[in-house]
Amino acid sequence: MNYESLGIVPGYVIAEDANERGRQISGWKNVKSGSIFVVGDDGTRFMREDAKYRHGHIAQHGDYLLPHAYNNVWLVFDSKQFEKFIEEKKQHTLKYQQFFQKVVKADLIQELARKIHVPEKNLRKTVLQFNEFARQGNDMQFNRKPESLEEFDMKRPVYAIRLAPVVLNTQGGPKHDVQARILDVNEEPIKRLFGAGELGGMCANHYQGGGNLAECLIFGKIAGENAAKTSMNDMQITISEKVPKINDLLDGNKTDQIELREHQYLGSSEGGIGGRILVRVTYQDNSIKKIEVLESHETEGIGAIAIKQIPQEMVLKNSTEVDAISGASTTTKALKEAVNQAIKKAKQ
Repeated sequence: MNYESLGIVPGYVIAEDANERGRQISGWKNVKSGSIFVVGDDGTRFMREDAKYRHGHIAQHGDYLLPHAYNNVWLVFDSKQFEKFIEEKKQHTLKYQQFFQKVVKADLIQELARKIHVPEKNLRKTVLQFNEFARQGNDMQFNRKPESLEEFDMKRPVYAIRLAPVVLNTQGGPKHDVQARILDVNEEPIKRLFGAGELGGMCANHYQGGGNLAECLIFGKIAGENAAKTSMNDMQITISEKVPKINDLLDGNKTDQIELREHQYLGSSEGGIGGRILVRVTYQDNSIKKIEVLESHETEGIGAIAIKQIPQEMVLKNSTEVDAISGASTTTKALKEAVNQAIKKAKQ
């Protein structure tokens, strides 16, 4: 069994409180470019932070692999990078509204290492090595783009924010028969246990996109029908704990946390391929002045192209009636819906 992932950097999102899901925040340049990098349990880098979005996977030696899921992972950055996040907040473009509440600050690298519980010697060595890569314009460890490398300022405070590994969906899982009954290691049905969909899907090692919908529908129907026929007389069900309330990925940014200036309005649509698309539209004198996509979960190379291009075209034409991006008609439609919703608020 394996899984697909998301992340602000490959495979990782900002760590949330217990029973809350992390959120994919796409297109956040300042977490993967500049005097900033990711370290694992031992205080060293373990990934290419600016790798292209491939459901959390990174190209390695001819294959796409997920970074290891470490328990203690941090984005580490200096004061220059911290000031970039401050500027985002001033410009109302900060992608994660709780960012500053979660940042850990220290005057020295050694002090920061103690605060985030990684070896001091390793973290200092990692910073010095990263600085050398930045000076040379060559990340000899993970081949990050030269223009994304910037030396750490060692004379001012340094910062970190904790990350957590994230799962988008699974492939593979328990084997089931044609009646959707889950089988044990001896190929015998396990009583009252049925399966359908991606958990135990036929394409165990590949992301299927919409290709597994038929399997979900067919085996969902078979599993439901057979489960309904199963006797429950000999089974007792005890719920020891309440199911925790969690924030679904579609919840994304809480709209009451997003700052709005004069003539700015929020609009959203749940019609994107990846779920919710949230926009902030600056609208004045019957004119679309600016469109910012605050949240989206669209696939790179397809929907992500529309996310980048369509808002610009709407501003230029002062209209949401623009042509769809080829292959991304669903994303285009969702963008139009979100922007139209914001404009409607502006006209009220």
